[in-house]
Amino acid sequence: MEAKDPCDALKGIVHLYLQIKAERKTPYPVMPDGTQAVYISPQCSMIGGALTEARDIPLLQPGEYFGIWFYPGALRHLFDLNLSEISGQIVDEKYFQCHSFLQLHNEIYKYKGFTERAGVCEKWLLNQYSQQPATRFDYALSLIYQSLGGERVGNIADKVGWSSRHLNRQFLNHTGLSTKAFSQVVRVQNLCKQLYLSSTDSLKVSLDLRYYDQPHLIKEFRKHFNLTPGEFINQYMSDFYNR
Repeated sequence: MEAKDPCDALKGIVHLYLQIKAERKTPYPVMPDGTQAVYISPQCSMIGGALTEARDIPLLQPGEYFGIWFYPGALRHLFDLNLSEISGQIVDEKYFQCHSFLQLHNEIYKYKGFTERAGVCEKWLLNQYSQQPATRFDYALSLIYQSLGGERVGNIADKVGWSSRHLNRQFLNHTGLSTKAFSQVVRVQNLCKQLYLSSTDSLKVSLDLRYYDQPHLIKEFRKHFNLTPGEFINQYMSDFYNR
């Protein structure tokens, strides 16, 4: 896998540009992390909504596949969208309602190098980008990240000055997930990282992340990944953190 950071203007909007090479028909695992992504093949582009459960995207043909990985809530700087419409789905390129996006895969695959392909994407994104002022939604996002997903929804709403219902509408619109679902995804992502990187026992990790006990932690983990934490770490995490 090849990866490249965005330019300074798009930091906080684009997390990474990615490219993978499939030698044969293969499943590509996508994890729940509250983000959106664009998947680009030589034939077309697809948009992936936020997930609450891990899933595999089938790569049906050998070859190179390009992707853009966006931060949660970042697409509002590019398009006026209600992301709840595509939560848990992968939809075709018409969703963006942008004529230039329909041709993006053709422009990208005029080039053979990953860096040149990323440059084509970056130019397109900069043409679409419209910086938005910081909002109470951004503050709510920061509170969830600061608490590692453990802050109660009611507390977040109180701190940003919205009702819980209005906060939930904003999260559904900008991330595709409810405030609670988004917080749970953030928490389980931090759980993955801490269990892999820390020598601390899993009971302490579970309490630090406000799980009631180890059975609660394992139940929540299975809900998102259909694996135990140990199975997940053995299957995925060493590749992710050592790339």
